[in-house]
Amino acid sequence: MDKTPLEQTAGYSLLYPSPPRVHWAVLLVVFAAAEAGAYMLFPHPYRELVMNLVASVWPIYLCIWIRKIDPRSSSLYWAIASLVTGLVFSWLLWIVVIFEIREELLEHYNRREPIDLRLNLFLTILFSVFYFQFKLNKITREKEQFTAESVPERSLIA
Repeated sequence: MDKTPLEQTAGYSLLYPSPPRVHWAVLLVVFAAAEAGAYMLFPHPYRELVMNLVASVWPIYLCIWIRKIDPRSSSLYWAIASLVTGLVFSWLLWIVVIFEIREELLEHYNRREPIDLRLNLFLTILFSVFYFQFKLNKITREKEQFTAESVPERSLIA
């Protein structure tokens, strides 16, 4: 049975910042354009490094945002370790980063702001940050709706 809009937003808290509101398709287009630009503009010895940096910008931004909602999160450390180690361990460490982000999102949105967030394991593996952004954009819209509905009630009480 589907939840009503009021039930869906009942778990949101105004104590935590909203997720970044970027549509996943916009993120995909910007990411593809940046990767293509890095591929065309940089010579071969630097191309891999620049493409690695471009690919890591949004996941690191998500890790920084997650640190705002949970200072104990460790995904930022894994992301930085992936950048520092270079190409040798970067793919393995990025897999760790993606699953750290997944676990931290699930913990936050199922414990601190209990909205019953579900993240598909297969989609996490296949689309990672774009899948997260799809879910976070939806959460942001619902949280803004919740905030807009709850603010007038507070002004009546005060």
